[in-house]
Amino acid sequence: MKLLACAEEYVKLIVKKMRYRRKVRQDVQEELTAHFEDELKECKTDEDKQQKAKQLIAEFGDTKLLAVLLRRAKKRCRPLWRTVLARTFQTVGVLILCFILYMVWFLTGKPVITTNYVAELNRKVRPSADESLNAETLYLRAVDLHKELSDDFILFLAENHKAIVNETLPQTIEVLAGKIDRIFSDKSHKSFQEERQGIQDEVSKVFAELLRKKYDELTIEQKNIYKRWIQEQEGALELIVEGSQRPYYWRTYKSGGDNPNVMLGVLLPNLSEFRLLARALRLRAGLSAEQGRYEEAFDDMKSCYRFGQHLRGDKFLVEQLVGITLEVISVQTIRDIAGKYEIDSTLLTDLQRSFEKIIADENFKASLEAERMAVYDEIQRCFTDGRFGGGHLYLYRINSLAGFHQNDVEELVFETIFSPQQWPRAMKVLFAHPNKEQTREATDRFYDFWTRLYLKTPGQIKADRIDPGKEASKIIEGNVFLQILAPSLARVNQIACRNKTEVHATVAVLALLRYHKDKGSFPEDLEQLIRAGYLKQPPDDVFSDKPLVYRKTEDNFILYSVGPDFIDDGGVSGKNRNGQDTPWREDGDTIFWPVPKPQIKQ
Repeated sequence: MKLLACAEEYVKLIVKKMRYRRKVRQDVQEELTAHFEDELKECKTDEDKQQKAKQLIAEFGDTKLLAVLLRRAKKRCRPLWRTVLARTFQTVGVLILCFILYMVWFLTGKPVITTNYVAELNRKVRPSADESLNAETLYLRAVDLHKELSDDFILFLAENHKAIVNETLPQTIEVLAGKIDRIFSDKSHKSFQEERQGIQDEVSKVFAELLRKKYDELTIEQKNIYKRWIQEQEGALELIVEGSQRPYYWRTYKSGGDNPNVMLGVLLPNLSEFRLLARALRLRAGLSAEQGRYEEAFDDMKSCYRFGQHLRGDKFLVEQLVGITLEVISVQTIRDIAGKYEIDSTLLTDLQRSFEKIIADENFKASLEAERMAVYDEIQRCFTDGRFGGGHLYLYRINSLAGFHQNDVEELVFETIFSPQQWPRAMKVLFAHPNKEQTREATDRFYDFWTRLYLKTPGQIKADRIDPGKEASKIIEGNVFLQILAPSLARVNQIACRNKTEVHATVAVLALLRYHKDKGSFPEDLEQLIRAGYLKQPPDDVFSDKPLVYRKTEDNFILYSVGPDFIDDGGVSGKNRNGQDTPWREDGDTIFWPVPKPQIKQ
């Protein structure tokens, strides 16, 4: 029986508004059609059928409401597994959509640079003083002079090269000498100047290696080479001495590359040349002492120490470490000279008083302010700004610092979806990484921790049972940004504390030598030295938090630190692989006096 047009239209409208799967809609259409057919089959005339159909439609009511009710009924009647499957696909779809929207939001975020930290650092390091009091100009001129070598010296080195062949440069000198002879045989050659510059650079590298030796460790032949080299460096060394007399040293920090305001790009040139010039001063002091000019030797070492002091303060950590190196070179050379030659009491007194004056206001602790500012600068470059959530990582910048996998931001996103083994790392970066404000707070906690720790000596840290590395790692745990940028700073404190001990031990050695010159014997203990007015206070050992160990021997004395192993080994020094006494090893004491005899390899 053909269904009436009004009923058929009504059924089709209901099925259409169900908005459900096609198979279910077909079933509903068949059921409704069958229902209408059953109700209309007993009607005799078309008019009765028409009235009955309208009555049924009226009883069914609104098509939209009926469609919704039918859809719900069908959903309730479907199998559980189908319901679970449908819900799962819906959830996955929503999550994928949310992820796509999140990644678009994440990857379109940009950082906002608000502070020029390079300018801030320049303001911080510059004192309120006239430029004429700044030693920088003199030091830079010294570096330029240091690099220039005369033709006569280069040829002299080639003629006497065998004197400086050693285990560290077995063939370099031989090859270099042959090259010098070849190039200088024809100075009219058009490429002579270019090749000569290359030779000069190679000679400088050779001396950079050889300058690791102290003057007393050189053979007679090597000393002759170095005497001539010192003559070449006289102009540079005098500029260093002159610069060290100035009360201040500061440089104007500049960043390399296209952006001059990036802290991590700040250029720190000439630090290696500063070390070489300090070693040249040490050589000149050794030469002066050998010739009996002790006052000149000590003056050079005082200049070297002040040179090192100029590199300390709120500067970059690498500059401070170079400054410490220069200070250590100075005091060790003073002890070497005092241990080899007979120095009269008057000169020892003047040296001790001068040194006490030089170090009177010195803060031996390392400063971390420049490092902190560098991290601040990267926070504003590596995090977005002005967005919901307090700012998230800006992957294109953080990627340039350390990289993720193959230094590829897109690959990180790819891994998030398709590489399950990378999910924990990628998810942490994309979804769970601390925001900008939290990272800034963690940075402050990190550097505040180290600043407080630097107020303690290694002995106090050990007594308090502090594991600095472990404690610092807890602060930056889970922060990928800080794990990339935060340096390891535990050893820095030990180096700074060792330097303080070296300096105060040297002052004590001078006082003990003076006492012996005046009294004819060494004191029984350091307290006797202090009571006699030769020393203001006993030198502290940063590894025991007690005074350095002093013992009077039959005709001398021994002064030492227990060293990084925190154990008093009775004055037995640690040894290197070659059996040489080596300070600050973890297998023995560090002995300041008596000075070990130099080992000269012929």
